[in-house]
Amino acid sequence: MQMRFFLVSALAAGTATAHMNMKDPPPLAYKGNPNAKEPNIDYSITSPITEAQYPCKGYLNLLGTAEGASVATYAPGNQYTMSVEGGAAHNGGSCQLSLSYDKGTSFTVIKSFIGNCPTSSGGSYDFTIPSDAPEGDDVVFAWTWVNHTGNREYYMSCAVVTIKAGGAKREVPAVNSKRATAFDSRPKVFQANLGGEYCTKEGVDTVYPEPGPDVENTSTSPGPAIICATGADAPEGSTDSGSGSGSGSSAGAGAGSSSAAATSQAQATSAEAQTSTAQQSTTTAASQPSIPSNILTVIPIGELTSSSTGGVFLTVPASSGAAATPTTLSTAVVASSSSAGAGSSSATTTAAAASSSAATGTATTSAKTPTTTGGAAGTQVGACTDEGAWACASDGSSFQRCASGAWSAAIPMAAGTKCNPGISNTLSMRRRRDRVRRSGTGFPGF
Repeated sequence: MQMRFFLVSALAAGTATAHMNMKDPPPLAYKGNPNAKEPNIDYSITSPITEAQYPCKGYLNLLGTAEGASVATYAPGNQYTMSVEGGAAHNGGSCQLSLSYDKGTSFTVIKSFIGNCPTSSGGSYDFTIPSDAPEGDDVVFAWTWVNHTGNREYYMSCAVVTIKAGGAKREVPAVNSKRATAFDSRPKVFQANLGGEYCTKEGVDTVYPEPGPDVENTSTSPGPAIICATGADAPEGSTDSGSGSGSGSSAGAGAGSSSAAATSQAQATSAEAQTSTAQQSTTTAASQPSIPSNILTVIPIGELTSSSTGGVFLTVPASSGAAATPTTLSTAVVASSSSAGAGSSSATTTAAAASSSAATGTATTSAKTPTTTGGAAGTQVGACTDEGAWACASDGSSFQRCASGAWSAAIPMAAGTKCNPGISNTLSMRRRRDRVRRSGTGFPGF
């Protein structure tokens, strides 16, 4: 009987000291919390939680009561220390600190510790409340832990705190602090071994798929989380979190690199699509000389705004076999670069219709007198008969084209550039002593 009593006592003592829990700030239902009262004090608060106890081991029902009153006040941008205690550290592991402003519905990570969390004695851990963290009362401050060795478990202790500017500040050295990530873009807390998607491996310090921007990595044996159903490694950035989270660890850097790579790939794909569209919408003669970049700049029509000048339509000739439908030109020519060298002589290009069908059917008729004249500054108005003909205003300040049987609206020349007055198959332009000649076919946009 005496031996039996001894064994029961030993088991009870072992249960009371097993595992770990957050000590400061004092969590809900913890004997060290000044607001905790019987019968709600949890004397086995160090034990891991079950799926049914998530989050906070089920103690969020104390919010709004005297036992759920705030136990600490933190100020955004200030640094503090939290501590852990217990009797079975399971060789450490990885921990996260997070905040919930919606009574535990979601938790936003403010710092991740990879390796040596907790230590055999529990340990103290420095953290910073993000400078853009919202202020609030009854904010839930959570410590979560996935152990290095032992059964695959998940631990969580939660305290009620106040986030308010000017809160008490405890000076501690900053560790791997980065503030570039907005609070609402930080990742959500990592959950594992609770019957959900993620599990953890034994014998490694779990590297969180999304650790957030503030990470302290002291691990000598890091390893990824795994997908419970398949045992495959969980990819970085796979948890429900904000985008672009960087970190002070290799894991966080990897997640940031993945995000940057995805962005770069998307930009490249977009650029390729634009290039492909431009190539499909224009046809250039094989003998066309290249245009130096310091003379003309071609801008895709997609980049023009409603205030942009322009608007020339071409009709596909019936001889091409295509329907005679007005087609908007796909490019616009703008001012030559101010960096054009004084020694530049001339460049001759051919203007193309909006599609290859239009280009192949472009007529090569000579210029004739317009049907109607008399616009401002010698511009053309009304109908015309020479499809594709160019018209330069008498003062050289604007140009038009005969398209769809009518003269287009006058398009102003770029600053410092004039065209040679008159009507012709080609439109000649000049800038200072330079001269650019554009023929009736081949040049993108006309």
